[in-house]
Amino acid sequence: MSISYLELCDFSHDVYRKYKDLETMTDPELERHFFMYGIAEGRVYGRVASRDDFVNLIDLGGKILEIGPLDRPQFDAQSQNYYSLDVFTKEQLINNYAADPHVIKENIVEPSYVISNNDYSLIKEKFDCIFSSHNIEHMPCLVSFLNNLSSVLADKGLIYLAVPDKRYCFDHFKNESNIYDVLQAYYERNYRPRLMDVLKFLTQGTHNNPIDHWNGRHGEINSESVLIQDYEKLLNQYKKGAYVDAHVSFFTPENFEKIIATLSALKLIDLEIHKIYHTLYGSFEFYVILKRKNDKN
Repeated sequence: MSISYLELCDFSHDVYRKYKDLETMTDPELERHFFMYGIAEGRVYGRVASRDDFVNLIDLGGKILEIGPLDRPQFDAQSQNYYSLDVFTKEQLINNYAADPHVIKENIVEPSYVISNNDYSLIKEKFDCIFSSHNIEHMPCLVSFLNNLSSVLADKGLIYLAVPDKRYCFDHFKNESNIYDVLQAYYERNYRPRLMDVLKFLTQGTHNNPIDHWNGRHGEINSESVLIQDYEKLLNQYKKGAYVDAHVSFFTPENFEKIIATLSALKLIDLEIHKIYHTLYGSFEFYVILKRKNDKN
């Protein structure tokens, strides 16, 4: 890692030096410590120390598109500048989450656009900010998703992503995604999670307590007896062509950065990382800002 990576991370020597054990270190010593220990320890190292800090980076003056806000839009859903997108209608979302006590049905946002076939040509607006929280890991094809977002991004627009870190959530035991997984999904033209994705989502999860994960208490993987119990039901849904939701990709900040860089080098996307904010202790998500290549933001 290098000085350019420190800039990508928004590293601040002044912020990082606030730790008692680091206060006497020189700038080069702080940088070495950050790379050797700080990232892995989840230390605060810059202006983004929470999701609120990340969201506060966004300029609310332009058009905003939020992907899949469900019942918790990150912005004022009544604003004339606010648009939302989902693969389901509001009625379908209410039905999908009917048994979920954590989703407040009356707060579910009516999507401005319902797109279940990956065709973003229906969207005529261009957005200064596209915000996606815990959506990208669900996308059957990462390349198509990123290209769709780019297609509705205004000149100088930015894409803000809150991404679950698989190490500190219920995906802990699943293998990290790599560029080969991403390329395979792209050339298969996947438009919904594969049966394999759905079954793994069902049987390979664990608890979702980030503090426990940070402290090495990862629990146990879901029993494969669940597979025996629900297999026929899921298989029948899948055979009927139903869109059965599941996590498809499993990211850490490091593997996400490498995947985006490789896709960009392969010219499969026209985006690059503008900023990346590593997962902090106690959290189970990291943050990324994407921009079009050669855009000077």
